[in-house]
Amino acid sequence: MIRALFLAAALAWTIAASGPAAARDGLATTMRAVLYEEDLSDPKGHRVEGQITWQVEPTTDASAPSGDVTIRGTVEIPSRKLQMTLTIRRNFDSALPATHTVQIDVGPGFTAGRIKQVPGLLMKANEQAKGAPLAALSVRVADAHFLIGLSAVPQDASKNSLLIRSKDWMDIPILFATQRRAILAIEKNDDVSPMFNTVFAH
Repeated sequence: MIRALFLAAALAWTIAASGPAAARDGLATTMRAVLYEEDLSDPKGHRVEGQITWQVEPTTDASAPSGDVTIRGTVEIPSRKLQMTLTIRRNFDSALPATHTVQIDVGPGFTAGRIKQVPGLLMKANEQAKGAPLAALSVRVADAHFLIGLSAVPQDASKNSLLIRSKDWMDIPILFATQRRAILAIEKNDDVSPMFNTVFAH
């Protein structure tokens, strides 16, 4: 419990200490994003399509080495007024037991309502496949702001890196304040593999 509380505080500090990154010159890559929402009247749920735009930015953390990069994914599900940003970076804070952090920021106006928690991340081969969970700890920093620390235990880190670099889709499970659930599935195929290979090659 103490370790989890310490990690939560350290993760919150990481968000506060990380300023916005200026975009590096280069082309952004747009791929598919699909939101699956639980529907009590339909066991199959509700499926809504959108997109995610991936790009690489220079890391602005003061402790990061020169030339380090951050992956940013911008999600849009227009019919649900969902805008979400994923910021994936290596962790250089020795007090934080995580190899990488994944920052999730949700924009205002999401028609499904307030998100209570983002329990973790899963990787899968395609949109319909069952996801394999990453070894990680997720904390809710504030309304619409979440941070996930990927485990620094060597065995976990190796497995996480392999899953992230080899799988073409990522699942983000969502728990709403109403206790309804959803999954946001986002594509990250070979077109953006070099981004992830760079950030997860260490």
